[in-house]
Amino acid sequence: MMPARVSRWWWAIGLLLLPQVATAQAARAGTTNRPLRIAVFHAAAVLDSMPERAAVESDFALEQAKARTMLTAATDSLRAAVEEFARVEASLTPRQREATTMHLRARELLVEEMVANLDAVIGQRREELQHPLRTRLRDAVRALRLRDGYDLVLDVSGDAVFIDADVRIDVTSALVRLLRETPPAKRVPAGR
Repeated sequence: MMPARVSRWWWAIGLLLLPQVATAQAARAGTTNRPLRIAVFHAAAVLDSMPERAAVESDFALEQAKARTMLTAATDSLRAAVEEFARVEASLTPRQREATTMHLRARELLVEEMVANLDAVIGQRREELQHPLRTRLRDAVRALRLRDGYDLVLDVSGDAVFIDADVRIDVTSALVRLLRETPPAKRVPAGR
């Protein structure tokens, strides 16, 4: 498997050669030679402007708050047990002290496991909540590409191969308008 940087360079080289390949294929097929139409957009800007994004973010914030509440309750309970142990430690026998210490350590490990599990659940839930947004964006990109006759539409936000693009081919505002014009799909309520 190629490292990401090497594969990006091969991908960029392929994009540079794509017009020549398309011209050669068109000549062989006897079709007209039209230039390759490429458009770019900034997915982050489009996603941020989607009307249903606020509801998704609100649902996610609520679920994060519930997770934080659960975690706070567990850590507060553990902290109270440690403070109680510190208060009565002098009156315990060595065997009782060792047993209590081991019990507290086991509870601490359970809290650490709870943190890891909550992180995984929250990450998965974020993906579930954002999936309809990404699907809608992908569908809008496809509809825009077909409607306006683009051969290729690329997302230039984030760590992309392209670091500069002509503003004349940026379709971000058109995607924002298209998404505002079409109603979002019905939301799945939080907590299912």
